[in-house]
Amino acid sequence: MSKRVAPWVRVAFMLIGVTTVGALSYCFTGGVFPSDSRQSLVFQNALLLIVLGSAVLEHHFTKPADSAVNSLMGFITLLSVYSVAPRGPWLAVAGYCVAVFILSVTCIATSSSSSGTGWQKQISYFTYRPAIVFGRSRILFSVVFLSGLWFFYSVQDSITLVLVIFWGLFLAIWPLRIPQLITAWFDSPHDKLVSVGVIVRIDNPNILRVGLAGEATWDLSTPKICSLPNGSSFWVHPLFSEFQDGRLLATGLLTSLPAPNNSPQRNCVVEPGEGVMIPTSAEISDALGGGVDAQLVGCVVEHSAIQAIRFETQSPECCYDGMLVWSLIDGTRVYYQIVSGETHEESFAADKHGFQVATAVQLGTLEPQQGFSKYEWLPAMNTPVFASVGGKSISSCAVSEGDFVLGVIPKTTIKVGGHFVSDYNSHTAILGVTGSGKTELAFDLVRHALKNGIKVVCIDLTAQYEGRLADLTPKDLSVGSTTAAELSQNLFNVETGDWGGKEEKKVLRRFADTLRSQVEDSINDFLNDSTGSTLGLIRLEEISNTKATLWITELYMTCLLKYARDNIESCPRTLIVVEEAHTVMPEPSTMGLGDYDSRGLVGKIAQIALQGRKYGVGLLVLAQRTATVSKTVLTQCNTIISFACYDDTSLGFLRNIYGSEHVALIPNLPRLHAVAFGNWVKSERPLVFEVPYDEAKAD
Repeated sequence: MSKRVAPWVRVAFMLIGVTTVGALSYCFTGGVFPSDSRQSLVFQNALLLIVLGSAVLEHHFTKPADSAVNSLMGFITLLSVYSVAPRGPWLAVAGYCVAVFILSVTCIATSSSSSGTGWQKQISYFTYRPAIVFGRSRILFSVVFLSGLWFFYSVQDSITLVLVIFWGLFLAIWPLRIPQLITAWFDSPHDKLVSVGVIVRIDNPNILRVGLAGEATWDLSTPKICSLPNGSSFWVHPLFSEFQDGRLLATGLLTSLPAPNNSPQRNCVVEPGEGVMIPTSAEISDALGGGVDAQLVGCVVEHSAIQAIRFETQSPECCYDGMLVWSLIDGTRVYYQIVSGETHEESFAADKHGFQVATAVQLGTLEPQQGFSKYEWLPAMNTPVFASVGGKSISSCAVSEGDFVLGVIPKTTIKVGGHFVSDYNSHTAILGVTGSGKTELAFDLVRHALKNGIKVVCIDLTAQYEGRLADLTPKDLSVGSTTAAELSQNLFNVETGDWGGKEEKKVLRRFADTLRSQVEDSINDFLNDSTGSTLGLIRLEEISNTKATLWITELYMTCLLKYARDNIESCPRTLIVVEEAHTVMPEPSTMGLGDYDSRGLVGKIAQIALQGRKYGVGLLVLAQRTATVSKTVLTQCNTIISFACYDDTSLGFLRNIYGSEHVALIPNLPRLHAVAFGNWVKSERPLVFEVPYDEAKAD
């Protein structure tokens, strides 16, 4: 059945209704226009206004202004019978009309200004619905009509029965959709294309604004046909609708898909007729520029920039943190990654349109095996934003053979990473709280470096490396526990000795020289050995910032750097991995290291680490908080990978690396999700990636 009601059908029902009211009035009162105010209340005013309001005045919807007029007319009608009607019931019905009038006038007054304050919008919002519901002509004049019957006629009177039957039948016509049925009987094939509404305007690029007609629906799952003034027709993808300027205004995307339309109607949107082949969502997406495996997730809105766009989401459940989306800019697909979302609200007259706005930072264009490259501009307002359809993903890969794979873009198969081996000595920092996944990533990097001929020395305070890397037959470079204890005792003696501990310092110096010689031999043997293990472990028993730990770390790093400097041509590429870096590379001001000796050791360790780059020695730093790690080291790490972290100091440091958009995302990162940016990562902007869960690692 057609959803359209032809104007001539509404007029026919109005004429039939008016004629019937006149005939009933003549039959029961002796005149078409009753002279008695009591009879006029029932016939001339109430029934007549129900007929006119239903058929002509409010066939689309009721506005607050209509409610104000209806309630005022109803009250004036009641005034004519004030002296003859029962006082209590009359006051109740009159009060109903007055209440509707006050609600309607209040709604009109508070919503008339577009710059209304917050309290005005609230009043307009709370008065709008009651005004248009209780002020509708069918409801308000039905109350007046039924009250008139109650006031002046008995239930047993034949006139009461006839009038109630007429009233009930006339009101039942509309919910039973009898006018639509009659319209469908007489419609020609062209007319059976149900008109949805009239085109109000078309905004760039291809945003269609439609004034909806009557009871027309704007179903997001069903494309519509747009008939342009020049006679051409195209498919429209509906977005949303809201009440504005006394009517429903719908918004849709005008596609480039031609649509069949033999209707003579122009400048309107119609429902597809029977037998019309409706395009699939894939065809719609492809016509909008997203591709056949894409889904529309929103449209670009105001306050977007080159580095980050904002778009209104199409549905609440379609987006998530780290989601990869894209938009077309001058025919080029530019990728973005969602980093945040927020709710927004716009007021249209007394209605409010609530929606969600996502913020997505630019990754740029994706070149297979080359990664993401910056794009120099941003999409225009209202440009569609797309994402991959569930179960399908982009086939391109951002890494090439031999690259280290960090992981994948969340919920995609796009691998991201870079050529770590070529930039291993530009230093890398992996940050994140305990359990976020940073150590697992470090294990993968160690294995990748070893596989590519880089010797790795791990300074381990967690006792995890020896077990997890046992299959690589690591070589133990650690000093014995007895030696470590003796060093601790000598340092203690220096601190507690009399007169500055001169004798104790001599003992410490002799012990340090002997220990240095042992460490130097151990390092030299490891670096010279071309047939043995390429993985060395330095286990530190003391898991705290004691001088013993700092002394041992300084000894190892000094010896390693000395060998690399003295044998710059023959020294193998070497990567130093520092687990729990706050223990061996602490920020002195945060760890209670107040004496000058400890501060000097920390500074020396940092300088050694930084100078190693010139001699082929790289550094991989792992830490939970940037506040406790030497800033001299962190600021020289040219690649930063951050898992979830929460402290303000760490977030402040990362804000200088990633920018504010990604930093807002970091505290909400799930386990095994991280942000990466730097020299060897194949992306010119920070990106969010997911480390795929590995059951073997969990076991």
